[in-house]
Parts: sequence; C-alpha cells; structure tokens
Amino acid sequence: MKKIFDIVTQRNVLFLIISIIFALPFISFAPFVKTVDNVDYFTLENDPDVEFYDKFKEVFGNDEFFIIAFEKDDIFTPENLILLQKITDELEDIDDIREVKSLANVDDTIGGPDYFEVRKFLEDIPENKDELEKIKNQAINNPLFVKNLISPNARTAAIIVSTYDRPDDESYRKRLITRCQEVLNKYRGKVDKFYLAGWTTTNLSLSQYMKKDIATFIPITYLLIALAVFFLFRNIRLTILAVANISMCMGATMGLFAITGITLNNVTTIVPPLVMALALCDTVHIFSHMEKRVLSQFPDKRKALASVLNKVVTPCFLTTVTTGIGFLSLAISEIPPIKEFAYIASAGMVFEFIFSFFFLPPLILFFAPEKIYKDYAKQRAMTSFLGKINNFVQKQYKTIALLSLVIILSACWFTSKISVETNLLDYFKKKSPVRTSIDFVEKRLSGVGTLDISFKAQDLDAFKNPENLKIIDNLQQYIKSLKGVDKTISFVDFIKDMNESFHDEDNNFYKVPETRELIAQYLLLYDSDETEDYINELYDQARISIRISEHSTAGQEKIINEIKRYLSNMDNNGIDIRITGRALQDVNTIDALVKGQVYSLSLAAGIIGIIMFIVLKSFSIGCLSLIPNLIPIILNFGIMGIAGIPLNTATALIAAVALGIAVDDTIHFLTEYKEKRAEGTSIIQSVTTVIFLKGRAILSSSLILCIGFGVLVLSRFVPTINFGMLSAIIMITAVIGDLVVLPSIILLKKT
Repeated sequence: MKKIFDIVTQRNVLFLIISIIFALPFISFAPFVKTVDNVDYFTLENDPDVEFYDKFKEVFGNDEFFIIAFEKDDIFTPENLILLQKITDELEDIDDIREVKSLANVDDTIGGPDYFEVRKFLEDIPENKDELEKIKNQAINNPLFVKNLISPNARTAAIIVSTYDRPDDESYRKRLITRCQEVLNKYRGKVDKFYLAGWTTTNLSLSQYMKKDIATFIPITYLLIALAVFFLFRNIRLTILAVANISMCMGATMGLFAITGITLNNVTTIVPPLVMALALCDTVHIFSHMEKRVLSQFPDKRKALASVLNKVVTPCFLTTVTTGIGFLSLAISEIPPIKEFAYIASAGMVFEFIFSFFFLPPLILFFAPEKIYKDYAKQRAMTSFLGKINNFVQKQYKTIALLSLVIILSACWFTSKISVETNLLDYFKKKSPVRTSIDFVEKRLSGVGTLDISFKAQDLDAFKNPENLKIIDNLQQYIKSLKGVDKTISFVDFIKDMNESFHDEDNNFYKVPETRELIAQYLLLYDSDETEDYINELYDQARISIRISEHSTAGQEKIINEIKRYLSNMDNNGIDIRITGRALQDVNTIDALVKGQVYSLSLAAGIIGIIMFIVLKSFSIGCLSLIPNLIPIILNFGIMGIAGIPLNTATALIAAVALGIAVDDTIHFLTEYKEKRAEGTSIIQSVTTVIFLKGRAILSSSLILCIGFGVLVLSRFVPTINFGMLSAIIMITAVIGDLVVLPSIILLKKT
C-alpha cells in the first residue's frame, strides 16, 4: 500500500486522469436512470403462490381495480343519476380501461312467477318520485349492488374501474389515472369531491412519492453535507474537495443504476443520500489526519499526503469491506428491490473507496498544503469535548459497563414487542389524498383490499351441480362473518338472485336451487356477461371475490388462517379449494422479509466477526469489536418496540445496514488501539490517546451519517421516514458505543 500511494502522490495528474476515465463510462449513463410509475416489484421470486395467482388471473382476468366514489344527499334524483350515467359512459370510452361498472350500466334480474329477464338497472331514469324511491329500494336491497356500487344509505355512488394486467407498460397506471381525471374534471362543479381508492391509485401514489423524494433528497443532502464539512473543518477548500469526491461517487453509482437496469424505487431511493454520506466518511478520516505536524515531519507535500493515506487506508479499506458485507447480506432476500438495494449500495462502497484514495488525493495536491492542513490541537472546543469524554470514561468505566448491560437487557425485552407487518394505510400520512380517499370509500362502501378463493373441479359443468354450489355458499357465508371482511361476491350470488326472481322476487327463494335442471334452465335464460368474473366457460372453475378493509398484513394473515382452518374441516366433494389474491401475496412477502432479516443479519454478523478476528489477530479484541456494534442494533429494535414501529420493507433493512456502517468507527478505534498497545503503551494511556486521535474523525463521520440518514425524514413515505430516523439514532448510539462503551470495556481489563 505504501508503494501504491507513493506512486499516486508522485504521479497525481496521471491518477487523476485515470480516475476520471474510470468514472466517465458510469457517469455518462447517470442521466438515464429510470424511475417507475408502479411498485409491482414487491413480489417474491419463484413463489408457488405467485405462480398460481398468475394462472388464476388468466382464467378470471386481472383482479386489479379502483373505485371512483362521490357523495350526494340522495343519489336517486334524475340529475344525479344522469351525472352518474354520463361519467360512466365517458369512462367506458377510455381504451386503457378493461371494464367500468356502476348502477348506470350494470345488469339487473327482474322476474315474476316462473320467469325472469335480464335488463339494465337504469334502462330509463324515472322522473317520478315514487319510481325513484322504488329503484332506490331495489338497489340498496340487492346484495350484488349494496356496499359495492351504492352505499346502504343511498348517498354514495361508486364506479368500479377494472384495469388490464400490463406489467411491461410501466406508465400504464399513470396514463390511466390521468385520463380518468380528465373525465372527472369536467364534473368538478357538480360534485364536491371525487374519491379514488384502490391498488391502482395507491400503487401510482407510492411511485410518485418516491420521485418527489429523490428530487428532495439529493440537493438537500448536498447542501447539508457541504455545510457540515465547512462547520467541522472551517475551510472552503476542503469543502470543495469533499463535494467533488462525493459527486464522483454519486455519479458513478447513479450510472450503475442505468447500466444494470436497476430502477429507483421505494427501497433503492435510500441509496443516493446513503452513498453520499458514506463517501464523505473516508474523506473526513483523511482530512482529520491532515495535520500541520505531518508537514513538519514531511516538508514535501507529496510525501506528507502519502503518509496520511498510509495511516488511514487499512481501517478505511476494512470499513469498506464490512459495510459492503452488511449491504450484500441483504442479497439473500427473496424480494427483488431489497436484493437490488444490496447490489447497488455495496457497489457504491467500492466506488467510494476508489475515489477517496485515487481521485481525491491528486486533487488535494493541487492546493497549497498550508491552506488545507490544519492544527487541530488549537480547535479547543473539540479537544475540550474529547477530554471530557475521556475523563468520564476513565472515572466511570465500571458504571458505564454495568449501565450498558442494563440498557441492552431492557432493549431486548422491548424487542419482543415489535409487530411484524406491513400496513398499506400507514405508509401514508393521515392527511394524504390516498389515505383520505381510502377512508371515505371504506366507511361508506367496502374495503379496497382483495382476497380470492379459487375452486377447481375435476368434471366439466361441476358448478351447475347444487351440491358444489352449496360448498361455495357455505364457505362464503363463513367468510362474511370474519372481522375485516366487508363484501364477498361469487357465482352463487347470481344463481340465488335468479332463483329469487324466478319465484316472483320472493326473498324466501334467495338460495341455491335444489336441482341441477333448474340451474341449467336459469343459465339459459340469463342473458348477461356479469358472471364471467366468477365462473369460467366450462363451469369447472369458480371463485369467491373478497373485499377487505384490513390493511395490516398481520390482520390479513389472521383472516387467511381462519379460512384455512374452516377449509380443513369441511367436505369439499373433491374440489380443489385454494386461497389466492393480492392480500396473500402481501402476507407471504412480509413473512419472507422477516426470514430474510434474520438470515442477512446473522450472515453479516458472522462474516464481519470473522474479518475482525483475522485482521485484529486477537480473539478477545475481535469479540470486543462486536459489543459496541450490537448495542445500537439492539437499541434500534428496542426503540421500535417502544414506539410501535413495525418491521416492514423499509425498517427490515436497518439492522444489516447499520451493522455494516456502525462497525466502521470501531475498526478505526481498535486498529489504532492495537498499534498503541504493540508499541508498549499502557491500556489507560492507549485508550486516552485513541480517544483524542480518532475521536474527531469518529464524531465528524457520525455527524455526517446522521445528516445523510436524517434527510430521509423529509420523505412523504412513512417507512422511509422511520428508516431515516432510526438509522440516525443508530449512528448516535454507535458513537456512544465507540467512544464511551468500548473504552470502558477495555479499561475493565486493567483491573
């Protein structure tokens, strides 16, 4: 290494050119980084439930929809029904929409003694009050309409917009919502507010929030980091150098996004401020060793800089490796965006090391050394603060060690209180348009979450058999009774409606007919395609569509488990019954997330521990290195338990990321401590020397990391806010661990 940096400093212009040539191919791709207008990437890879769900949708069509709802004192007036009809008609003209359904175009079964016919519910809009009251009662008493297309009090109307499944068209949802909004804008004067709720709008909002976050994070991080460097070093030249270095690192990392095809999404959006902060950490360690006393030892500025680089390169290289391992440990996740985060963030660490030691040093040599080398001993505020830390540790090391143990044990207890779930509503702030729209729709109509039950029989026309239809009906009635389930619809509902109509609308006949022949007769009379979403053409596959207002994956899992228990005790008559739908995918994702969290953290801790043992060449010091780094992570989980912050797609990243980052300052501390001990310095004096020698850089880098993570609290996305807040807290506790707890534990050896 010494020979390398002798060459780097002697031929600084050459290495500057080489660094720029290395960076240019990456930076040139940076403008082509893609953001996405959907968040469909939160799907498990090679999961049998995902494969079944895809096949299920091939039979019954894409199950994604969103609801357009509006409220009036009474929907059943000529003016309001005409309004509903006009909006429905215009939405039907949009090519990107698979299906539009509302009271204005839905079919209704009307019957008498021994006959029924199918006609449009709003075939004509009556002017007469009595007629209007009659169709109102028909609507709110029809199980297929109420809480689906009309609220029970007849004040809220819903238009259900079903979408196509176009995974390769990333802008499909944005284009669709935009065109729908153009239609709705024509009627804003007649309707106080339209509420759009469903996975389509939620998905789009998540991606739009992510784009706004990126536009906020990068400039603010630049500004705050530049201010932090200037505050720490009070030198505009060092500030310029630092910004130049992080710009190279950022440019190369963003270019790698485009080259690899990795998009900026709600997980990888964390990468830019994270890489910027980490890129500055090695820069700060280099700057902190650029003291004027080095110039007195090496009057030649090239040799002086080579001396500084040789001093910090080993711990900086180790911190790059350990942080990279922390990131890469997340690559075992089954969730694509987390895996992508692992790859791109670890690559950012490689760029950070390369540019800090081969691009930054040549730049430093363009400045006169007396302008950028500092006499840090004269900065009394920092020296005084480090002195107070040292005195406190020397006097209270036993108390500190004991108190640390108590805090860890307490945090472990609170860790058991963490809930493992993803709650889609909690991703948004309470006053966000998405959340207010979902709240409006679910209070007046039904939930916008979806779950499905698939029924597959071995024989054709199996679901013309009353026995099989009763199996569906029995399960459907049970599911209706579950908390969190708002609405269920199946082919059975249509058959029961036909039976009721055939018997002169007698409610006593709202049930499955007793004979196969009667069902076959009904199907011959039924002239509508309304049942296509619930039964296939061969009548051997059916579904129950379930609308739920339970957004917590923990609550969804409870519903799923209760259905599974019921299924295990029922006679299915040879029918293959399987739970599927979006809610099941969400539950499976969070389950994989927890398993991935445990595996990645264990993997990172194991590999980093081995590296520490090898590098420090001491089993006892290697074990010692893990203590101050486990404390912040355990405290993080304890805080999550106390604050009720769940383990979800964002917070699951924290532990592995934090372990990789928090260990950095420990490496700097213990590497210097080991050198002092090898020189024969006493334990007490070694601890004191290291606190003063490394404390400035540790405090400075931790402050910068707090800023980098702290910027994330400006997000519009609640999990990202939690990630930023918790990570900043971890950086603070890591500093305490390295400058207070670690020295205290070392000092226990002297007794």
